[in-house]
Amino acid sequence: MEEPLSHAKRKHYDPQIYARLLDELTQLMEDVPKLRPDRNAWDIEGDWAATGTIYFVDVVHQPLFEAIRHFDCRTIKLVNLDRPAVRITFYRKHRYWLLKDKDLPILQKTEQIQAHIDELTAKAQLLEAKLNNMLPQKLAEARGQIERYGQQIKTWNQIMTNPGQYEIAISNYSRQHFYVTINYKYRLPSGEFTNEQEHLLNTQRDRAGNITQVRYNIVFIDPLDMLRDHPYQNREVEGYLNKFPIQSDLGRQTIYARRRPEPTALKAFD
Repeated sequence: MEEPLSHAKRKHYDPQIYARLLDELTQLMEDVPKLRPDRNAWDIEGDWAATGTIYFVDVVHQPLFEAIRHFDCRTIKLVNLDRPAVRITFYRKHRYWLLKDKDLPILQKTEQIQAHIDELTAKAQLLEAKLNNMLPQKLAEARGQIERYGQQIKTWNQIMTNPGQYEIAISNYSRQHFYVTINYKYRLPSGEFTNEQEHLLNTQRDRAGNITQVRYNIVFIDPLDMLRDHPYQNREVEGYLNKFPIQSDLGRQTIYARRRPEPTALKAFD
């Protein structure tokens, strides 16, 4: 299961110290020579266009970053310091989190359901308040939406009366938020190879798709040892969530429900 990326462990800096370290790292990033990836010569697969700017840097320049290695920068990521890549695969990965029924105490279930009912009610009331000023076509659409809100409210109120009869799940899986992941092979001190993967920093955009902040990923390369191999994917979560006939959006997440089997039906499988 994918977990939400946590910001709880991020280092906190005095603003002046953060600004000084950022200036130092930015200057270093700009000054260091960059490699141009050669798809015909490098063992490199996948597309990295959907993420932030990537700079490929020869491993010989790695010592220049030693003084800044522990800086927890929000906009520049030293992806594989001390682990220069000899093979790279880029792929888009679905970023999501999932709470299954067993992860949700009954109180949390009722709180989530009530929060969703309250949100649906507020949306319906807000839309109703705008009806008098709408054109006929928009009016019909708005009334249809208010009716759908009402149907959802009715459904979730029924579940609220006896949440123990339902299996509940909550996830932001359907939001389809993807980020680019790099899987890379590098050589251990023993001489053997191993693999690591890291998510890359995405360029920040507003709702219209305009870039509001460029972010950078620095990938260290061993240009003398680039060779070739594989990718992967997981459909388990999608199959699990598709088994819930009741689904409703709740902000950036979706809340799911399905009626539990009757005890007599369960005994039939004993």
